Amino acid sequence: MGVGSTTGHSLGPLASLIHLAVGSDDSERLAAAAAAALARPVAVVGPAGDRLASLPDGPEGQRALTVARAAARNGLVAAPAWEIVPIRHGGSLLGHLVIGADGDDDAVQQTVCELLPTLLADQLQRVALLRSHRAAFVRRLASDTRFAPLHARRDARELGIALADAYWPAILAWQRAVPRASVIETVERELRERTPRSLAASLDGRMVLLYPGAAGRDEAGGWLADIVALARALAPASRARMIAKDAPVALPGLAAAVEELETFRRFGAGAGDERSLLWSRQFGLEKLLREHVGAGGARRYVDDQLGPLLAWDRDHRSGLLAVLEAALDLPRHDQAARRCFMHRNTFRHRLRQALAVLGDPLEDAESRLAVHVALKLRRLAAAEPLRSRSRSTGVSRRPDPTA
Repeated sequence: MGVGSTTGHSLGPLASLIHLAVGSDDSERLAAAAAAALARPVAVVGPAGDRLASLPDGPEGQRALTVARAAARNGLVAAPAWEIVPIRHGGSLLGHLVIGADGDDDAVQQTVCELLPTLLADQLQRVALLRSHRAAFVRRLASDTRFAPLHARRDARELGIALADAYWPAILAWQRAVPRASVIETVERELRERTPRSLAASLDGRMVLLYPGAAGRDEAGGWLADIVALARALAPASRARMIAKDAPVALPGLAAAVEELETFRRFGAGAGDERSLLWSRQFGLEKLLREHVGAGGARRYVDDQLGPLLAWDRDHRSGLLAVLEAALDLPRHDQAARRCFMHRNTFRHRLRQALAVLGDPLEDAESRLAVHVALKLRRLAAAEPLRSRSRSTGVSRRPDPTA
């Protein structure tokens, strides 16, 4: 039977599919309508095998999803009892469609099978284009200090974004290799599903996240912790870390806040620090030093406080500076030893060695603080060169411990 001979009633599923493809960005709903019309399992995945839809719920839908992922990741082109169709648009691969094979299709089912790849391709292409425009908007919101709130709200309305008055800004970065694009896409999709009004975009190999500002710190912190935990689970070797502002920021200040977070990210935490979520308040000392200590004064201060230890580490490649910094950063030696990946006894021995080389037991608070500041200043200068100043800041020299 040809398509033209089907009745208007029998074309109902086709009309529903076309309406969903044109009027909705939800591939899950489109796949659900197709699965219902075909009375067969259907699965759709992205180019890297990320799930976009799998119907019905249960073993049949899961089997369809497994076949679709094999097609995307391993190049599977045929499988018994399954039809595998690449979804393409303009030569670009947008994903794979898998349909349970039947063989007893009527004309409407045949037409659904023929139309569905095209409908999905159009929908996925439109979604990808909209996502690209939204990501560009978020990048501008988070990086362009000249992006006025009035213009931002106008652009947001055109993109269908409900813009909040303020956001908790955060940067999700990877301390090692940046993971696959599919990992970043999965994180973006997950945060959109959890909090539709949240915003996110990739920026120079990292992700900028904006959580609506009406939430309190506990709620925002819990959301950020969940996102970074997901990123770590998806790409353990990349060691994801989140750095976030301690309070929501109004629209005009977002770009400056993200720029500050990026500075903190470059400075980073101490070697071996495995914390996944850091707040900007934890970088208060670094911010003070960066903004008020000139390069010349910083070098002199660091040499004055750490000179013997700097020379020892340089000559022996011993890492005693990291041991000393961990001891000053953390209140307990077992915590500091874990940061340095050492046994506690080894750590204590190395710490005694560092203090002996430094020539200062650091028994008084002033000496400890002076050395601690020098360690932070040294690492800050290594991460981001301090600005030169015509006059060095007046910094007190460490008291001579032998005096």
